[in-house]
Amino acid sequence: MGADFSQDFRLGAESAALDAKARLAMGSAEAGLGPDHGHFPYARPVRLGWRREANGHWAYDMADEHLWEVFCAECGDADGPAEDQTPAVQELRGPYRGKHHARRVADKHFHVFQGHGGP
Repeated sequence: MGADFSQDFRLGAESAALDAKARLAMGSAEAGLGPDHGHFPYARPVRLGWRREANGHWAYDMADEHLWEVFCAECGDADGPAEDQTPAVQELRGPYRGKHHARRVADKHFHVFQGHGGP
């Protein structure tokens, strides 16, 4: 009986898609690569009920613990509603189903921009 490599292929394709998503968020295939251009993304529950405070900063009223998003300020994510972000930042932000998936995307994004190329 032969080995089933379909799972490895799917994981490789997912990894390549995450690499492309990370680079797209910066606007070019080479943007941010290398140790001098680190990104520090993190996963968080999707924030809802965005509003501007008196000082102009974004605030939110609640979070959805079932949907997660990836936030990366170095990609230009200015916080606030996802629809107010650039299309590339919206793509990276998500949302993602579940904490584990969002953390995997954030980790992959971090590694791509540390010049490691991912796990």
